[in-house]
Amino acid sequence: ARCSIRGEEGDLPYVTFFSALIEMWRGHVTDATQIAQDAMERATQLGGDIPLVVARTIRGPLAVYAGREDAARADLEAALAVGQRCGLNRLSVWQISALGFLDMSLGNYEAAIRTLEPLLKQLETAPDGTEIYVAGFVPDAAETLIQLGRLTDAQKLIERLELNGQRLDRPWMRAVGARCRAIWLAAHGDVRAAVEAAEHAMTEHDRLPMPFERARTQLLLGQLQRRSGFATPDAADRKSTRLNSSHITI
Repeated sequence: ARCSIRGEEGDLPYVTFFSALIEMWRGHVTDATQIAQDAMERATQLGGDIPLVVARTIRGPLAVYAGREDAARADLEAALAVGQRCGLNRLSVWQISALGFLDMSLGNYEAAIRTLEPLLKQLETAPDGTEIYVAGFVPDAAETLIQLGRLTDAQKLIERLELNGQRLDRPWMRAVGARCRAIWLAAHGDVRAAVEAAEHAMTEHDRLPMPFERARTQLLLGQLQRRSGFATPDAADRKSTRLNSSHITI
């Protein structure tokens, strides 16, 4: 409203983006969807690349969470292409992150890590930069690397989340870092330690009002508890060291 009153319509797409992001993080999907619809209508009315890229960058992740693969790819790939052409690089991290999470959720791990590779390279230049605003992709990248058997590479990302989370006392880093550590431990066959790590992650989620992330950790903890409850694991449990916390939708 203040943007409109002050004639600062140019700032409105960014205000809209962060408003939608907060609603998505808090699990208010209906509110986020309404913001996305309003943003798309405004972009159609105003014209220009920036409003449309912002609107698609909002709408794409919502489609990912809802499991609408084709709609998600259409919005995110279009936004990424236009944004790169126009130099809107600050938004590209969100588009790439959402595409990587989509492929990871579908079990397309090779495609996911290829998508996330540019962001991982950027992280190498600023290893302490794991705030959610610039590095929300890190836990998904770590989980993907674990699924690919690249445990050493995954460990480096997990340690960054853990160290920076402790240093800055960021509940998000501490929660997702512990969740990734649990998956990593399970991949090494130490299910008991993995359960403890997942339980620790749940305590960190108590300070983190992000229900989707909490649900991912709850799902993982349930899988781990099931495995640890067998004195003699059945064939499926012996065969499977791949635990994926992303196969849920809001």
